[in-house]
Amino acid sequence: MRTSDFIARTITLRRPLVWSGVLMITIACFAILVTSLRLDSEVFDVLPGTYSSVQGLKIYDRDFEQTRELTFALVCNPNDVDKLEDFAPIFEERLRQQPWCARVLGGSPMATPEGIRDLQSISVPLLLNLEPATFDQAISILQPEKIRDRLHRLRQQIEAGSPRPEFELSFDPLGLIAPALKPFAESTIIEQEQPLTSPDRTMRIFLVVTNQASTSAFECQRLMRRVNEFRATAAEGWSPETASGLQILITGRPAFVSEISLSMRYDVVATLLGSVVLVSAIFFAGFRRWLPLVGMAFCLLLSCLIALTAGQLFFGRLSMVSVAFCAILVGLGGDFAILTIGRYHQARADGKPHQQAIAISVAKLGRAVFFGALTTAVGFLALMLSGAMSFSQLGVLIAIGIFVAGLFMCSILFLFVRDGGSTTDILSVGPACVSPAAPESTARSPAPQQDWLFDITRKYVRWAVHKPAPMLIFSGAILLLLSAIGFSPIPPLHFQASTRSLQPKNIRANRALEEIMHKMPVRWEPVLAIVRATNQQELHNDWQELSAHWRQLQTAGKIKGFSTPAALCISPNWTQVNRQKLSKIDFQAARETLEQTLEAEGFTRDSFMPAFKLLDDLQHVADPSVPLPDWRTQLPQSSSWWFLVDRYFGQNPLLTTGFVMTKQPILTHAQSEELGRDLPVAGVPMMITGWSYALADLQPWSHHQLLIISALMAIFDVSLLAILYRDLRLWLIQVITLAFGIGAMIASMKLLHIDLNLLNVLSFRLVLAIGVDYGIYVVLVWQKTRDIEHDVAGVLKPVLLAGLTAVSGFGSLALARNPALTGLGIACAIGIFWSLVATIFFTLPAMAATDPKTQ
Repeated sequence: MRTSDFIARTITLRRPLVWSGVLMITIACFAILVTSLRLDSEVFDVLPGTYSSVQGLKIYDRDFEQTRELTFALVCNPNDVDKLEDFAPIFEERLRQQPWCARVLGGSPMATPEGIRDLQSISVPLLLNLEPATFDQAISILQPEKIRDRLHRLRQQIEAGSPRPEFELSFDPLGLIAPALKPFAESTIIEQEQPLTSPDRTMRIFLVVTNQASTSAFECQRLMRRVNEFRATAAEGWSPETASGLQILITGRPAFVSEISLSMRYDVVATLLGSVVLVSAIFFAGFRRWLPLVGMAFCLLLSCLIALTAGQLFFGRLSMVSVAFCAILVGLGGDFAILTIGRYHQARADGKPHQQAIAISVAKLGRAVFFGALTTAVGFLALMLSGAMSFSQLGVLIAIGIFVAGLFMCSILFLFVRDGGSTTDILSVGPACVSPAAPESTARSPAPQQDWLFDITRKYVRWAVHKPAPMLIFSGAILLLLSAIGFSPIPPLHFQASTRSLQPKNIRANRALEEIMHKMPVRWEPVLAIVRATNQQELHNDWQELSAHWRQLQTAGKIKGFSTPAALCISPNWTQVNRQKLSKIDFQAARETLEQTLEAEGFTRDSFMPAFKLLDDLQHVADPSVPLPDWRTQLPQSSSWWFLVDRYFGQNPLLTTGFVMTKQPILTHAQSEELGRDLPVAGVPMMITGWSYALADLQPWSHHQLLIISALMAIFDVSLLAILYRDLRLWLIQVITLAFGIGAMIASMKLLHIDLNLLNVLSFRLVLAIGVDYGIYVVLVWQKTRDIEHDVAGVLKPVLLAGLTAVSGFGSLALARNPALTGLGIACAIGIFWSLVATIFFTLPAMAATDPKTQ
């Protein structure tokens, strides 16, 4: 028994058994998903994880404290600047009182007594971390004569009216704190230059570190709900008549993660519903019946469920980007339903009984459906070569789903197609399709309804077959012109390598960031250098070498500046050497000299208590039995200086990062290559990263995806076509059709100003995989048919509808807020549209012209 007859017999005579199997599969899938489904909202999964620059982004995002930092911005009208200045301290205090707030920075730490006191608290460990020669010079100030000279000089400057000595005496009475903090100030100059007030004073920035337990998507959503509740009441006290002029903007990683994860949920629902609605509308417009439409929807959703379950079992955790495969699968899987249903009802209109019509549909189109599913699956499986987890999962899920959908459309779908005894359940493809030679006894269907779409398709096929030259010349000229524009370097197809090409749309945190950057234009994004060491001494040595090397690069004009944690990377060796030198200092003499000089110069002893405490601390650490001081424990956890420190140190103190400011923004791979050569130091393990750097670094990967992988897909297509057709003329026509489709796609992107980016380059291989299917359906029928008008028109209408459903499936991704999905969907929709156009208006007349068939 043939496979097609077995399927038809099982569907018609074993319906309860088939439904039981479907029910068991559905229950099993739901059980697996309910107990094990885990979705990941990691935004970096859309980038290839094998690149060190991408790995560095993930490390910085995951292991550094900035992942728990929010940025609040108060924005007012120019007329309300004074009111904003008055309200800012109130707002800052309200922030500090929030239970989710750990620390707040509303201004420079050096501008507050607490900030100065905090710096003084870590002066001893930083002093001990000075290079021994520099330490000797600094500690020499404790000699009695130098103490007397310093205080006498400062007294004279005070009497001369200079304000500087007063600050110096309050901050550094002995003159030891400034040398201790000098390396810290020099190595963090870039970070300290960041303003917190806009030049026009209409914006004030407040940095907040939250105490959220984790940075997961759900935890960020819970945090932002509380933050938004605070925002709703935070403006209380602002002048009622001008309250409408005050905006409270919020951005930061928790805000981005919360909104992106919520937008991903929206993307899944919106794209799936959009695809279902569009595909259903096209199906109903073509066949005007509800029951097969319900069957198609059921088969597609079941295919999605099975693919999702298989993906969960295979990967363990699914990216929320990959879950958008449902929308694509609905658009592509609908192709098979349209083809099989169209062929079934053509057989019914020819007078065939229900079971035989099913067998004919499967027999005639089963092979085309199989190879169509094969090429599409291979195209999506090729996404695994991208190295990006999200797109690898997307490719696997669709490859599984498309094969399952092809199987279901040739079997389960017919459960929703009733026997033709009822007029309402018969879908006609045209009145002329009823064979006049069919016996009365087999023509069970009543008079078919008028099918305007089939009539148009049949008339076009008749005209294109009998007079192929006009359409061939017209379509060939149009497609050739578009291909010439597409493959020509003029106009160019621009490649967008900036971070904006990947920024989410309609994200409030993103709009807030753009507003802040507009109001407070600062430097472009720096390059990050991540260094991980095994011990403190190794970390210290690494950053000393890097700082010295980068200083040379800055002198040579290769970089604009740099900022490192070198001053805070303690050297146990230097600390031990300097500690031994402290044991030789006569602290008693220094203390007595200080007291005598204070009395002689007229200073009060109480105002110099920090100086006496510093002497006590130094004398204390000079004792070898006393544990060495740790600046991390001495710097209060509430200190604003942690905002600066956390820029450099991860949750593991041996994981650090430095920042390099380049001379120009990084836009090209050549710039990233040059930095990759210049910044590293031999023997220092370093990972260079940063958003701009990573995107520039990935440009060769993107070009590789565009050229090499797409070329491999094209080779697969043309090889498969050669095996299928075994006819040089038909093979050549199909290859030209593919080239026209890709050329017109590129031309449309140029004319519509749709730029390539790192992700939508993946669309070319998908268009090659999907676009070739339409030609396969038409050519295979052409090769075997003897009744061209009947058979070719019978497949051309479903091909038209199938193409439109595929365009709708990808086009629905334009509803997504995720730019990766949107860009991929739009590019694929354009490419599939032109592949469909080329198949209908070029392939068919070209076959008629080169391989004419007699009616």
